[in-house]
Amino acid sequence: MKNILIPTDFTIRSLGYVHSVVAQHPNETVNIIFMHALNMPDSLFELITYTRNSRHIDLITADFKDGCEIIRNKYASSVSKLKVEFFHGNTRAAFRNFCLAQNIDLIVLPTDNEYLCPSKRSYNPAKLISSSKYPILKTTLARTHKVVTRSTISALLMATE
Repeated sequence: MKNILIPTDFTIRSLGYVHSVVAQHPNETVNIIFMHALNMPDSLFELITYTRNSRHIDLITADFKDGCEIIRNKYASSVSKLKVEFFHGNTRAAFRNFCLAQNIDLIVLPTDNEYLCPSKRSYNPAKLISSSKYPILKTTLARTHKVVTRSTISALLMATE
């Protein structure tokens, strides 16, 4: 069973990459880890009072949660686990440690560059992923997917493999 990392900005569009992953691994069960990258605080006070997940859970939208549930149901036989993890940091060493802790086998790197930062600490981890030594699956959302054109939960349901 492979652990596959997908960077997310908590939009429905970012859930569309699961279709590519399932298509690339047709007879294999996979664990999907959605990773959201956050910079560490700059000030000493913020660093002392910084907690890993309490403030950032609010970044996960209700639509994203509903979309995850749809993915779990749609790909129940292919996707064993689907979870969201926050990566705190912006160095290659910190990213390597994060990947080791999550037992990552493959990283999906979206090449369509439509990453929307939902908070001031969020950033697009594409450069960090590109410089890692982990296997990378570069992918774009196929234009045949309705997820790309509308990016709604109903479009996620109707998208085909």
